[in-house]
Amino acid sequence: MTFHIDPDEGTEAAAELPDEQFQVLLRIVVWELAMRTSPEDFDSHLGELARIRATIEDDIASSREARDQKRFVASVLNDIESLPSTRPVSSDLTTGLYL
Repeated sequence: MTFHIDPDEGTEAAAELPDEQFQVLLRIVVWELAMRTSPEDFDSHLGELARIRATIEDDIASSREARDQKRFVASVLNDIESLPSTRPVSSDLTTGLYL
């Protein structure tokens, strides 16, 4: 399985991963955390993650909204590109669209 994660994309680094691939990555990370820590430290790390998650709800909501907007714009642009043009496809001067 190949995963495409681009750290240069910041909060969007793994946005294109399908949910199934994301779940696989999560299982890998949890397994590695368990392998590398004691049960007490593992529980401590999970508790810390839960505390962090509780404090960043506003940021998550904002990022989720921004991601949804980007996906909406991309889908609209794809729909526009699929509309037939008023000129033959082979023309480099295709500028008109049926809108």
